[in-house]
Amino acid sequence: MEDMRLFRVIIILSSFFLISNCTQGVVSTSPTQGLIKNMPYPLNLNENQIHDPGRYIWINTQYLNFSLSIEEKKLHQSAVYHTLNNALNNEVSTWYSKTNNSNGMVRVFHSFQTSTGYCRVYQALIEVNDVSKHQTNKACRSGLSDWVFLK
Repeated sequence: MEDMRLFRVIIILSSFFLISNCTQGVVSTSPTQGLIKNMPYPLNLNENQIHDPGRYIWINTQYLNFSLSIEEKKLHQSAVYHTLNNALNNEVSTWYSKTNNSNGMVRVFHSFQTSTGYCRVYQALIEVNDVSKHQTNKACRSGLSDWVFLK
């Protein structure tokens, strides 16, 4: 049984390595206007939220109640997935819209194993016309399945 778990861990880590090499440079562009200087301190999730298995594949609350264009939504979603799949804890991925005065940042600040897979607690920040909002979220996955989001 332990050999099977070790085999799964090796397969998953190898897959992450291969995927990270294939997706380099896809997201994580720097804001050229420099509107976001520092990420605020992340909001804390309570113990029940951290250990809850999650509920959604992707929902629109990820856009923090901003009316983003389709392009901006894709940039933000790509930054979130890029960060979850590739970034180390406290590493920041950013996006910037060339057509509107908007940009965002995503960083994972806590990662942990669960009995069914792997979870990451991350912070997303979006700024539109010098108004910024941020939110703390959790995403989990089991094996190579899609990320499932808490909120």
